[in-house]
Amino acid sequence: MAPIVSDEYKEKKRQEILQSAHACFAKKGFEASTVDDIVSHSRISKGAIYNYFKSKDEIYLALMESQTNESGTKFTREIAKCKSALDKLNFLINAYLDNDPNDEENKDYALVHYEFRLYSTRKSELKKALTARYQDFFVTLLTGIIEEGQAAGEFNKGIEAKMYADIFWAMVIGVTLQATILDEYQYKEILKEMQTMFIEKIKA
Repeated sequence: MAPIVSDEYKEKKRQEILQSAHACFAKKGFEASTVDDIVSHSRISKGAIYNYFKSKDEIYLALMESQTNESGTKFTREIAKCKSALDKLNFLINAYLDNDPNDEENKDYALVHYEFRLYSTRKSELKKALTARYQDFFVTLLTGIIEEGQAAGEFNKGIEAKMYADIFWAMVIGVTLQATILDEYQYKEILKEMQTMFIEKIKA
C-alpha cells in the first residue's frame, strides 16, 4: 500500500522545486538550464519533479504565478492604505523605484524574466498565458486606479483608462528592460522623470 502524502508535504516539495528552479534559472538562464540542473540543486529525483510539473515551461509559469500572487497581495494591502488614486499611482511607481534592476539582487531575476518573455513569443500557449497574466493583474490594477481618480475628479475624465494603464506599464517595463541590458543606465532618474510626465498628462 502506497504511503499517504499530506497536502502540506506536497506543497512543501513543490516550493522546494520552484526555489531550486529559480536558483538555476538565475545562474544559467532559462534556456540553458535543464531539469537535470534542478534535480542536482534540489536533490529531488527527476521522476518526483515530473509528478509536480510536466515541463520546464510549466515550472517557470508556476514561478511567475507565485510571484504575481505575492506582489498582488502586497500591492493590494498597501494600496488600501492610500487615501487617493494619485497616492496609489505614486505608491506603484515608488515600488519600482525601490526595485532597481541595476542592483545585483534584482538583476538575475530581471534577466530571466525578459529571457522567458522572448522565449514565450515562439510558443503560442505560453504567450497566451503571459498575456492573460498581464491583462488580468497589471492592466486591471491600473485601470481601476485611473477610473477611481477620474470619478473623484483627480484625473482627466477624457482619457481612456485602459489605454493609459497600458502606457503606464509600457513605461515601467521599458525602463526596466533598458536598465537590464545597458550598463550604467540611469534607471531611477529616468523613471522619476517618466512619473512626472505621466502624472501631469492624466491630472484633471
